[in-house]
Amino acid sequence: MEIEKLLTSAVVAAVVSAIVGPLIFLFLKRWDEKNRRTFDIRYAEYNHYLRAIEQISSAGNAEFERFMSETYAQCLKEILSTEGDSNQPLIELNRKVNDLTSNVRKSFTQATQELNGLRLVCSSALLEMVNEFIDIQRHLIDESVSMMGRLQKLDINNPESIISGEMKAKGEQATVLFEKIVVQMRKELGIK
Repeated sequence: MEIEKLLTSAVVAAVVSAIVGPLIFLFLKRWDEKNRRTFDIRYAEYNHYLRAIEQISSAGNAEFERFMSETYAQCLKEILSTEGDSNQPLIELNRKVNDLTSNVRKSFTQATQELNGLRLVCSSALLEMVNEFIDIQRHLIDESVSMMGRLQKLDINNPESIISGEMKAKGEQATVLFEKIVVQMRKELGIK
């Protein structure tokens, strides 16, 4: 009788283990796969948005640097070498400045529109940082456009005088904020 009870308990335990064990394994496997898919999706989204944020910060800088080193220098050379009362080099400089500001604003707008999807997948803390970063970059672009309007007041002996201290401070603030955004994204992805 005792052996029968022991054998019955062993058979019941074996049957329960044979059923419950695989069910638990299946449940854990699905849970892990769901977490992995969620991570992969979020990682891909964050990676995409990080590139958009980098594009926002670098697009204007690269355009303005190229303009100042190449286009503006060439226009000044033409202005100085043109004889007579021809305003054509000044008209050309004005057209190129307008093209530059239009292109920079267009690329900024496109990059910020790419960030709209981030609002669906990120935390409110990350969203707040990204919005602050965009505001700083918008301010920098507006100030850069204003700077382009002040080119005729440029001191040839001190060309950096046209750049305000506020622009430098905002640029540094944007760099620090970008690093904070990366840290927050890593935190949300569970990457240490």
